[in-house]
Amino acid sequence: MARPLLNKDPMRAIRRLFLLSLAAVPAACSGEESGGGAPDAAPDVTWHQDIAPLVAEHCVGCHTEGGIGPFSLESYEEAAERVTTMVSRVKNGEMPPWDAVSTDDCETRHEWRDDPRLSEEEIALLDRWKDLGAPEGDPDDAAPLPEPPSLVLDDATHTVAPEVGFATEGDTDQFICFVLDPGIDEPTWVTGVHMVPSDLSVAHHAVATVVPPDGQDELAALAGEDGVYDCFGGVNLPGAYLLGVWVPGSLPFETPADVGIPLAADARVVVQLHYHPAGKSHEAERTELQLRVTDVEPARVLVFTGIGNAPSQEAGLLPGPNDDGSVQFKVPADVADHIESMELPIDLETPQRFPVLSVFPHMHYVGVDLQVKVSRATPGPGEPATECLVKVPTWDFEWQRTYLYDAPVDELPTLGDGDILTITCRYDNTMDNPYVERALDEASLPAPVDVFLGEQTLDEMCLAAFGVIF
Repeated sequence: MARPLLNKDPMRAIRRLFLLSLAAVPAACSGEESGGGAPDAAPDVTWHQDIAPLVAEHCVGCHTEGGIGPFSLESYEEAAERVTTMVSRVKNGEMPPWDAVSTDDCETRHEWRDDPRLSEEEIALLDRWKDLGAPEGDPDDAAPLPEPPSLVLDDATHTVAPEVGFATEGDTDQFICFVLDPGIDEPTWVTGVHMVPSDLSVAHHAVATVVPPDGQDELAALAGEDGVYDCFGGVNLPGAYLLGVWVPGSLPFETPADVGIPLAADARVVVQLHYHPAGKSHEAERTELQLRVTDVEPARVLVFTGIGNAPSQEAGLLPGPNDDGSVQFKVPADVADHIESMELPIDLETPQRFPVLSVFPHMHYVGVDLQVKVSRATPGPGEPATECLVKVPTWDFEWQRTYLYDAPVDELPTLGDGDILTITCRYDNTMDNPYVERALDEASLPAPVDVFLGEQTLDEMCLAAFGVIF
C-alpha cells in the first residue's frame, strides 16, 4: 500500500513531485550534458534543499551524535559518505526500523500512527540524490528542517528514576530491570507515559510493567534492596500488566480523550532496559519514567491483555508440522521454517464489542514472522468477518515496539464475545538466522538445540499484547 508524504509542507511536497518528474526526462531534454557542449545544469536534488529535511524527519532520531545509531547522519559529509548504504537499507525496508507491514495474506485496514518509514516518493528522491553523486547544493539556500517532535512527556505529573543506575560493558547485550515507586497511594489512571534514558548510545529499548501489591513480595525477592535485577524474559508476576514501550525516537504514549490506564494504589512500575554496549564501557545509565496521571475516573479504561504462549492443545495450541507424537510447542534444531499456531476463543458474556487501540507483538531470538487474525462471531458495523490485526513478516528482536492504529476510536478494529483469535509464529532455528548464532554464543553452545516455550534466552514465545478500550 502506497503511503503519503509524511512532511506536512505542501509546497515542499509539490517540489518533490516536480523533481521526481524531472528524473524521468532524458538527459538531452533536461539540460544535462549529452555531448553537445551545453553547460551542466545545477543538480535538481541536493542535500541542503531536499535531503537534509528528509533525513532530519526520518533518521536522526537514532542517527545522531550519542544516539543508538552506529553513526551520525546530521551533516552533509556524514550522509554523503553513506548514501549507497542509506538507499539500500531504505529500499529493502531495513531502515527506518518498523516491523508491522501489510502483505498479500495480511493487509491491515488502518495505517499505523507515528510510522517513520519513507514514502515511495521520498525513497525515489533519496535514490535520485545518490545517482547524481550526492551533491551538496548551496547552504545559503537550505530548506528549513522540520521541527523535531517532543521526546518528553511535557505535562508529566510524576517523574521517577532509579536511585542505582547500571553500567554495562562488553559485547553481550543485557536485560536489566529497575523497580520504581511512583509514590501514588490512591487509585489513579494514567493518560500519558514515556521513558527517557540518560545514555542513548547504550539504551536500546525499554518496557514498563505495572506490578500491583499482590505481586510485590515476589518482586522484592527478585530485585533485592537496590531494586535492580537481570530479567531477559520480562516481568511475569501476579497481576502484572504492560504500561508502555520505548524505542529510540519514539513519542510519548498518550491515551485517547476520556480514556485512562488504571494504576492501583501503591503499585510499582518495573522498567526493563535492553542494553547494547557494543564492546564499549559506559557510565551508569538511569532511565527516567514519566507519567501523567489523574484521580478523575475516565469514561473508558485501556487494558493491555496478552494472547498466545499456549503451552498445550487444551490451552489452544494447534498441531504443528514438526510435532513428535503429541501436540507440543517445540522448535526443532536445524529447522528453518517451523510454525507454531494457537487458536484462542474470546468469552466475555456480553454482546458489547471493544475497540483495539494497539498491538505489541513479541517473540525471542529464533522468531522470524508473527501474525494475528480475528474471526468475528458478530462483526461490528462495517467490519469484515475475518480481519488481520497485525503482521510482522521480518520480526527483529532488536526493534520491538507498540503499534497504534491511526484511526479514531469509533473506527478501530473491535473484539467481542465468540470471536476467535489466531496467532501464528514462524521460526528459523538454523545458523542462517544470525540471532540463533548470537543466542548460542550467549549460552556457550556450539550448535542449535531444540527450543521450547519459556522466558530464557534460548526459550521462545508467540505472544501479542493488545491495548483494548473498555
